[in-house]
Amino acid sequence: MKKILYFAVAALAATAFFACNQDNEVTGKDAIDYSKLVINEANAVAASDSAKFVELYNGGDKDIPLKGVYINRTDETGLVELTWSGIDGEVVPAKGFFVIQGTKNAMERSMIKGLSAKKGVKLEVFGPDDASITSVQHGILTDANAKTKIQTGIWARIPDGGAWKNVTNETPGAKNDATGAIEDDELK
Repeated sequence: MKKILYFAVAALAATAFFACNQDNEVTGKDAIDYSKLVINEANAVAASDSAKFVELYNGGDKDIPLKGVYINRTDETGLVELTWSGIDGEVVPAKGFFVIQGTKNAMERSMIKGLSAKKGVKLEVFGPDDASITSVQHGILTDANAKTKIQTGIWARIPDGGAWKNVTNETPGAKNDATGAIEDDELK
């Protein structure tokens, strides 16, 4: 009888552990490596809000689901606000791209507030565990009167996932184009 009770308790404990583990993030070899996710390109100077965009790039070998991932925006006054959050079904494919278009709710699933061609702005991506993953910042964030001169306003990592540059050609959802790529000391 003791053996049956022991096995019953062990089975119940294993079931409880498995069920709890399913509710939390995946562990082991199937864990999602959010460190492979970067902001890869951003356009702050498009003619309309709906044409502005931020592109995410997954440099890893496994798809990265965006449910629980979110982007905070810090403006030139230091105000930090949630501007976008991923939902179930949104995924950045392995070695692929995910484009978030529009600002000021110009489009469904757009950023609430986005980039500026005239003011300092920082966009920072966080994982479902609230850990910072990647960010891009241009200009000064502590002086609302400082007018940042943005050289082109199209920022891209050259090569994809690499160092930030200003570029002349936008490539949302595709490999970044190094045409006209120049250094910008304010771009971080």
